[in-house]
Amino acid sequence: MNVFKNRNLVIILGLSFGILILTAVIVYVRLAEITTPLIIHFDAFKGIDFLGDRGDVFKILIVALTIFALNLILAEFIFDRQRFLSFAFAFIGLAISILILIAISVIIAIN
Repeated sequence: MNVFKNRNLVIILGLSFGILILTAVIVYVRLAEITTPLIIHFDAFKGIDFLGDRGDVFKILIVALTIFALNLILAEFIFDRQRFLSFAFAFIGLAISILILIAISVIIAIN
């Protein structure tokens, strides 16, 4: 893969993947003993909007990993033609990983 030949892209993609793995470990450790429904979404005006279980939180992680894989594939496909877009895909994946970490941390903090 051409993407892995560029050191900067490897660092960005590795950091993004590392954040997603860290998020998965945090979810597994913090939500292992919880059996009651989790508050997934809370609105200040209406209160609790959406309840779910641990599987719903893991589905969020699966979606984030899918987005990461899609960005990696797109970065690889476009790397030879437009390196700037490859970096854009990598940074977007990093931003999504950070946002997923924040969102799941809020879910854990509420519960």
